[in-house]
Amino acid sequence: MASPTGPGTSDWLHIALHKIQDAVVTVDGDGRVTFMNPAAERLAGAMAGAARFRDLFPLVDADTRLPVAIDFKAAEPALHHALLQERRLDVSVERCATGEAADPECRGTLLVLRDVTDHERAEELAGAERRKDQFLAMLAHELRNPLAPIRNAVELMRQVETIDSTFQPAREMVERQVKHLARLVDDLIDVSRINQGSIRLRKEVVDLGHVVQRAVEATRPIIDSRGHTLTLQLPPEKVRLEADPARLQQVVSNLLHNAAKYTMPGGHLWLTAAREGNEAVVRVRDTGIGVPSDVLERVFEPFVQQADDSLARTQGGLGVGLTLVRSLIEMHGGRVEASSPGLGQGSEFVVRLPALPPLHTGELQLPVIPAEAAAPRPLRVLVVEDNIDAAESLATLLRLWNHDVQVVHDGCAALDAAREQRPEVVLLDIGLPGLDGYQVARRLRDEVGLDHALLVAMTGYGQPEDRRRSQEAGIQYHFVKPVEPLVLRNLLAGAALPVGWETERPF
Repeated sequence: MASPTGPGTSDWLHIALHKIQDAVVTVDGDGRVTFMNPAAERLAGAMAGAARFRDLFPLVDADTRLPVAIDFKAAEPALHHALLQERRLDVSVERCATGEAADPECRGTLLVLRDVTDHERAEELAGAERRKDQFLAMLAHELRNPLAPIRNAVELMRQVETIDSTFQPAREMVERQVKHLARLVDDLIDVSRINQGSIRLRKEVVDLGHVVQRAVEATRPIIDSRGHTLTLQLPPEKVRLEADPARLQQVVSNLLHNAAKYTMPGGHLWLTAAREGNEAVVRVRDTGIGVPSDVLERVFEPFVQQADDSLARTQGGLGVGLTLVRSLIEMHGGRVEASSPGLGQGSEFVVRLPALPPLHTGELQLPVIPAEAAAPRPLRVLVVEDNIDAAESLATLLRLWNHDVQVVHDGCAALDAAREQRPEVVLLDIGLPGLDGYQVARRLRDEVGLDHALLVAMTGYGQPEDRRRSQEAGIQYHFVKPVEPLVLRNLLAGAALPVGWETERPF
């Protein structure tokens, strides 16, 4: 019964039917529409009138694309997955009443058509994103494996150049290209990690000038190879900020690398670091190809090049470097801006980050960057690597450093060799036949008794999950291929890792 002061049950039902987003339709036994709520009218694009349901809603099966036949006289409920002009619908069919004694207003069939297009597309996109991330992780692994022996071979060539320097230019060219390939792989993986939200910053108090100097060192080869002049201006006093030093160096390196890449040989680059009020500011300016106005507003989007595709392709790259810059800077609570007078007139990128208050007393202690490490004391080293080229080139390097090296190519052989050799260091690939690297590490600790040995993963797998599993298996360091020889040599010598390689450590 209706309330004397408010709407009754039928009124509430009427309001509900007009507000809900699902299309609600009632049909008589002959298939004629007797009611449609506004959502159904929008879906059909017409008013009900005396039209038949099949005319207003020409449904086809989502799998077979054949017309959906609905029996309006059947007593059993039904559910159809159908398409209506490429919109995906879940159609539930329910008989309201049967028999001559039923209330005439309740006879017929009730249909609820729920549009699930956006939901299903979102699920498809999420699935595609997951598959893409899995593909990128496997792609990185497969690309890093061949890079490792090439990088080792380059280091071997460098160390014997004192005997014959004829091939030095060729060696330097290979070294540049290997670093370029490794950079492309890392950029792809970093974009995927950012999309997944799996990158974690390891913040500490750093000095801006020191980070900038490290970035210059990292990009000096490409700057010099293109004959550019770099004007570097550092702050007269230390500018402190709380940041992940490796990621901040990556930001500055990416901007410098971009400037060098998109500037014709013999150009001029400017890199300025300074405090401006409460901000640490880095400016990278060049005399390069510039950025057209129609590209400028989207230059930080993935896979967007600074200029037309034909020119961009000659410079190489994937168009993800600036995307990484923006994402990493925003993760630090900062912002990055791009400006350019136009095509052919150079460009400028400005990074702004929150700065810490200046130090008025005392000195900021900066980490010491080790030079080329002294010859380490000889160690018993076990190399476990199924890639023959990678294993042999690494072993040759280690022997040049006066280490006693044994090489095996699978997990079971590693356990046998460890029992016999009692290695002090195990350089361990993860993707091994038979026992994987995680299983080998556990058994080296638990069964072989290598409690005090240094276990180092050297692998193509670099996802956070891979690093976590390394830690759980008792592996102290997790390096992603190709590993810089200086990093490995310093590690074996007991020296600190060079600043900027902290991201290679999982713990």
